[in-house]
Amino acid sequence: MKSLFQITGFIGLLSLSCLPAHATSLKQHSVIKDSTITLGDIFYDLPRDADRVLGTAPHPGQEMVLNARTLLRIALALDLSWRPSSDTDHIVLRREASIVSYEQISEAIHTALYDEGVNGKYDLEIPERFHQIVLPADMPAQVEITRFSIDADRENFQATMAAPSAQNPVQHIMISGRVSPVIQVPVLVQNLQSGYIITKNDIEYISIKEREFTKDMVVDADALIGMTARRVVLADRPIRKSDLIAPQVVERGAIINLSLANSIMRITTQAKALQNGATGEIIRVVNTASNQTLQARVTGPNEAVVLN
Repeated sequence: MKSLFQITGFIGLLSLSCLPAHATSLKQHSVIKDSTITLGDIFYDLPRDADRVLGTAPHPGQEMVLNARTLLRIALALDLSWRPSSDTDHIVLRREASIVSYEQISEAIHTALYDEGVNGKYDLEIPERFHQIVLPADMPAQVEITRFSIDADRENFQATMAAPSAQNPVQHIMISGRVSPVIQVPVLVQNLQSGYIITKNDIEYISIKEREFTKDMVVDADALIGMTARRVVLADRPIRKSDLIAPQVVERGAIINLSLANSIMRITTQAKALQNGATGEIIRVVNTASNQTLQARVTGPNEAVVLN
């Protein structure tokens, strides 16, 4: 059987401007179910030969474009009345296919990993070229693992997959991939500016690969609450301990309430802060009445207690 290019290759492109319109019309898109292209896949309202085979169809799931020149050659070779209206006329021929999706492939691998004793939370890393398997349209979109192995470190795997089944392996594919354990870490839901105090509502959790975790990352959301950023902290990214500071509730030079307490009495006076301070920090202050320099622990906004 000659291909459509062998049938029409000897015919040149005729002038388009002088050709009349005819009843036979061109399809803009055509989905082909079989392995061959017929005349009826290309034109509407053919007077005859709609089932005439012109050539081999693209592979399942792939496309072929026939331009105005090729279409005119077909029309002339087969004595059709159709002529292109411009040199931009074309048709896209797509071969119908049955697609095994990434979700089906990953589900089969997850099941195989479970059977191998791989549990817990992990990311499955599969090369993009294996994210789908294309089968002829008359095949069910199914896949079956016929062989599976994982290395001693339980990080890298190999899977041999048959689609649609081991009994009918139209596609036989070997997939290599990686298992990456993940952990949950708290992140901010929006960018944080210095001075803003983090609350519970500012926090959510994301998963990151265990190998990307570093010791200075915050893993407990409670460690974030009540803190502020040392500099801008971006949303949806792991937070490092060095990114945060306790909010400064006492500023250097501020007049604060200074308490001196023992088991018998509590005395409150005023003092001038010589340092900035966050709650719980120890700073130096000057008693404004006695002009004595003391050390005090910050207990709240502009409040401190003298150390005994």
